[in-house]
Amino acid sequence: MAMTREICQTSAVNAVLFHMLFARIGAAARRWFGESLPGTSDIEGFLVTFAEASRKVGRAPLAVEEDERAELFALGASWPIGETWSVDDLARALLLLRAASRQSGPELVALVEEAYRRSDSRERQAVLHALPLLPGPERFAALAIDTCRTHVQPVFEAIACENPYPAAYFPSPNFNQLVLKAFFLGIAVDRIVGLGERRTPELSRMAADYASERRAAGRAVPPDLDRVLLHDAVAAMGDAS
Repeated sequence: MAMTREICQTSAVNAVLFHMLFARIGAAARRWFGESLPGTSDIEGFLVTFAEASRKVGRAPLAVEEDERAELFALGASWPIGETWSVDDLARALLLLRAASRQSGPELVALVEEAYRRSDSRERQAVLHALPLLPGPERFAALAIDTCRTHVQPVFEAIACENPYPAAYFPSPNFNQLVLKAFFLGIAVDRIVGLGERRTPELSRMAADYASERRAAGRAVPPDLDRVLLHDAVAAMGDAS
């Protein structure tokens, strides 16, 4: 079952993220950010602002500092938040969080869905990074699950890797498919937050079947596949080799 609780102390985490952004951008970018958020019902205006973030704040790696990491962890952001982000990722995530402070219910869900569906790959990554920080994050589960169908690996990694959302809110069948897709794409499953807590006999069986199919086709088995195998599946694979 998917969990339906807030992942962390969201408002306090948001404040830290705002400070992180302003520490990395100049005065002109700060003015743009402070003046940029359109009215609560102006989706078109929001999307224009969302798109221009790269040009306004730049695409440099976020490069989270150790003290920032510790502060976020103390507030409940126990995943490696921001570790794979760039500065414009953070700016876009914060634009969504600011919009969430002005909207609620269906209006916010519609805004987040439009921000994903009408954006380019880079912008979509920012939407997915922001999902665990939004109020009522379980409302976005259908969108998050649908994004796992993408053929764009960086977009898939934005939801699957360094992101607590799937472990917290995906039903078991969808979480299991995400893990199998990570194997297929050659993504290290250690990057999947909460994998240990979501490991089940069914996921172990699926992983063992995947390994058997790879061997039968003369292909290499992912070296980290045993991360999702339960003891019985590991023993069975040993007997079969």
